Amino acid sequence: MLLCSTSCDWNIVIQFNPYDATGYGPIFEEEPLDIVYTKESPDRRISMNCRARANPAPTYRWRRDNWEIKLMELPNEHYSLVGGNLIINNPEEKKHAGTYVCVAKNVYGTVISKEAKVKFGCEYCREP
Repeated sequence: MLLCSTSCDWNIVIQFNPYDATGYGPIFEEEPLDIVYTKESPDRRISMNCRARANPAPTYRWRRDNWEIKLMELPNEHYSLVGGNLIINNPEEKKHAGTYVCVAKNVYGTVISKEAKVKFGCEYCREP
């Protein structure tokens, strides 16, 4: 085993093993699912789940229709991130319907979730 060490004036020795295998890239534990949002929904929000196990902990990004979502950069945007979960407040069909993926990343790697579609519908639709 190779150990690198250094010392300083305070008699502290710091050792680092470059072959330490405790770190690893993200592995999905939960991926987003397809959603049909009904306009009659009392919640007025959509929650898409994404959770990955990694060491160090991953950071998360989301994409809609292959474009990265800029979370809360514009005052009129509806998106926010809670952990790895994407929250869409006051969803609108023209702005939010589409195909979403979650991206989890750390220094050891990047994983992209399976695709999840957000569609809009109505709870009590009538056939013409």
